Amino acid sequence: METSKEPNSSQHSPVIFGVLNITEDSFSDGGKFLTLPASQAKAESLLSEGADVIDIGAQSSNVQSGLVGPEIEWTRMHALIPKWIEKKMRISVDSFQPEVIRKSLEAGVEFINHIRGFVDKQSIYEASKFAGTDRKFVLMYSHNHSNRPETSSHLTTENVIREIRLFFRDRKKEMLESGISPDQLIFDPGMGFFLSPDFQISFEVLKKIKTLQEEFSPMMVSVTKKSFLGNALGGLAVSEREIATVIAELYLSIQNIEYIRTHEPKNLKQALKIWSLLHSG
Repeated sequence: METSKEPNSSQHSPVIFGVLNITEDSFSDGGKFLTLPASQAKAESLLSEGADVIDIGAQSSNVQSGLVGPEIEWTRMHALIPKWIEKKMRISVDSFQPEVIRKSLEAGVEFINHIRGFVDKQSIYEASKFAGTDRKFVLMYSHNHSNRPETSSHLTTENVIREIRLFFRDRKKEMLESGISPDQLIFDPGMGFFLSPDFQISFEVLKKIKTLQEEFSPMMVSVTKKSFLGNALGGLAVSEREIATVIAELYLSIQNIEYIRTHEPKNLKQALKIWSLLHSG
């Protein structure tokens, strides 16, 4: 597997995960990249825009979406992964299904991005087969620890940081007990509906992201085009959230967040370039 950029907090230069949804119903781009040529072209575009890793997902986490089985999920991506591995591309698979996790790791995928935070024993078992390797596992927090966000939540601005901490401590403990090493873990606090329909909850996490990172590092955050940004600005449509997205991503970069997952690597790279020029010399 190609050695590529790792987190470099001193230069505020995060590892960028470019989002590739090969789904029918993702909230931002569902149905656009289901064919092999379309998904291949999108991956190449993300890389040319500055993505370090392609985060491929074949199962939508949209509140309104339907679940697909592991067979369909794997069918959507299995033709892509070997070609990309051969080209030395860094790949993340966004999946919570143990069968897909197993096949992805066996195919050489570097990252498993698990939106349920590896709460199920079978997913942990599949990950543990690659304990002590260069494979990495993203443990994402969501308020219901389910396979999709919900439109209600028990979280408040007073308890959200505590709840995330407790979840991460529990997940880290179980992953380490399975033999996985600490440097194979990445922590994602979740955003938008994964936390709450109340946009203030997501902003509370962003404002206190450094306190989480002090205990749980490295950290990945994905704010890209999410509902809380649109809701904070009076209900902006997904297509109108690019400016809000890049401002939040630049903030995270300044906070030295190691991994940022985004639909628009180009916007983030440009923002980082301007920020660097403003602070050079």
